[in-house]
Formats: sequence, structure tokens, C-alpha cells
Amino acid sequence: MAEESASPLAVHRVADDPLVVWALASFHTAALTAVLVGAIYLSGALGDLLSGLDTLLGLGLYLGLWATTWWTTRRAFAAIGAAGRDGPVSRSVVLGTAGKWAGVDGVLFLWVLVGVFAASTVSVESVDLRGVFYFLAIAGVASLLAFVVGAIVGLLFAALDLAAFRVAGSLVADAERERREPAGTSEPGETPEPDEASEPDETV
Repeated sequence: MAEESASPLAVHRVADDPLVVWALASFHTAALTAVLVGAIYLSGALGDLLSGLDTLLGLGLYLGLWATTWWTTRRAFAAIGAAGRDGPVSRSVVLGTAGKWAGVDGVLFLWVLVGVFAASTVSVESVDLRGVFYFLAIAGVASLLAFVVGAIVGLLFAALDLAAFRVAGSLVADAERERREPAGTSEPGETPEPDEASEPDETV
């Protein structure tokens, strides 16, 4: 098994870094929004959607998605950090944790949408017991679907994040190796010995 020092930017080491959590949450929110808008544009329905969408409502939904994504990203990193207290965590632990909390993110954002829809279309006088049961049943099924969709999207983003962490870790390892080895210590044409700290491993 590779030593812990093999990954200078190991995921479990940045669990308490709010800047990393903020950056990843913002990236995931913006990327997901761009993909959804692109898909709607390709379907030809973007014009009708934008004409019927209030600017403040759209901004509120975006901020709602960012808030749920930030919170679930924070919880995912906290879980990964706890799993990595005794050493590097495996890729399967990272992906499983990311998928779980991304599923929760999908459910939370669904309930944000449901809350906005209910507040804007349902009046208190029109609510009856049968309608409440129907609403809860549909919302329960929709929550399960939202969890599955969120988990799948989260796994894709987690794979992309792991690739970015690996690239960043390699760049940091190269910079540290160059800093430890003063210029001119190697003979011309001589290939430096590979640093064990930069060897790829199955932990992240």
C-alpha cells in the first residue's frame, strides 16, 4: 500500500478547507446549470422557459441549488476526512460518499422546487386532506427519483474532481521536487530518479 505522503493533495486532507468546499460547490452548481440550460436550448424550449421565468425567482433557485450543494459537499468532505484519519482513503470510499451526499442534494433541491411551486400556486383555502396525501405520495416517489439522479450526477462530478485532485497533486509534487533539488545538481542528459512521493496509487 502506498504511503500517505504519496498524494500531497489527498482528498481527506482538505476536508476542513472551506475554500475547497466553496470552490467545488460553485463549480458543480455552475456546471450542472450550464448542462441543463444547454439541454433545454437544444430541445428548443429555452425561449418559452425564460419568457415565463421571473428573474428573481431564477436567481433564487440558483442560490438554492448552490446552498444545498455547498452543504452536502461540506458533509461529504467531513465524512471523507473522518474516514481518512487513520490513513489514505480508497477511491471507492470517496465515490460512495460523494454519490450518497449528491443524492441527498438532489432530494433537498427537489424540496426547494416543491416549496416554491406550492407557495406560488396553492392557496390555503384549497387544501384538503386528500390533496395532502396525494401530494405526500407523489413527493415521496419524486424524492426517490431525485436521490438516484443526484447520486449519478454526483458520481460523475466526483470522478472529475478526483482527476483534478490528481493533476493538482502531481503539479505540487513536481514543484516540491524541483525545490528540493537545486538547479545544476544533475548531469546534462541525466534523468532524475523518480520520487516515490509522486508514484500513482489507488488511494486518494
